[in-house]
Amino acid sequence: MGSTERHLYTHRGGKWAVFYDQEARTAQLRFFERHLKGRRDVAALPRVRLEVRDRADHVVEVREEQSWPLERTEWMPRYLSDRGLAAAPPTAPGSFTFGIRRSGVRFGWTLTRDTELTGPMALRLYVELLDTDDMDLVVGVEKWSGGRFVPFEGSYGYGRDRVATGWQNLALRALDTDRSRPFEPVPACLVREPVTAGDIVPVDIALGASSTLFRAGDQLRLVVAGRWLSARNPFTGQFPASYRTRTQGRCTLHWGPDQPAHLLLPHIPAAEA
Repeated sequence: MGSTERHLYTHRGGKWAVFYDQEARTAQLRFFERHLKGRRDVAALPRVRLEVRDRADHVVEVREEQSWPLERTEWMPRYLSDRGLAAAPPTAPGSFTFGIRRSGVRFGWTLTRDTELTGPMALRLYVELLDTDDMDLVVGVEKWSGGRFVPFEGSYGYGRDRVATGWQNLALRALDTDRSRPFEPVPACLVREPVTAGDIVPVDIALGASSTLFRAGDQLRLVVAGRWLSARNPFTGQFPASYRTRTQGRCTLHWGPDQPAHLLLPHIPAAEA
């Protein structure tokens, strides 16, 4: 016997600790009793159980929602510029070049008020390659507070993860137009399209969903590199897993009036008092 019912239980704690926690077990049993055994005397679960955190070890709020992504999401683009992540598209062209194997670039935005970001994120870049025709783009969104990196629980029990991470092979940048949405690009992965020297190509990168509260004065940082963002420890290896660096060469990110590179953020407006 099966069920077509779907309920989302979000969290940012250790996956096994949460799975076997009493609250999660109770939710699972309620689902089985109501939707598999057909017991209508068992209360229905909320469509979405949302957990908002501002750091790895602190839950700000747990609340019930009715949709995912949240219907009231205000999709907020922040544009790459010489000064970081700007609210308005750039009026002049700019660029930054970095080595694919060992370097990268970061863009920052310091928030002026408490801001909840809940849902998936997406990044649009305009990329030119030098001395190669392909690369793996790895991107991350970080939270910094008081000049310090704020860690979150990640995969494999990795306790110093970022808010969200994404990656995309540049030669497989073509999207599945039927499945993609502005906040959730889905690569088709059907045909490889190496980048010709001198060409600047657009690429859309999906970042994993999260639910994070940024306090006034915190900084959101976007990091872009051609390798995994966490350094390899000579004693413990690479966390959360080992990823190879595909190639050597250099990458140039471009932005400007005709190349509005931006990070799309899922802003949740504060509830009215």
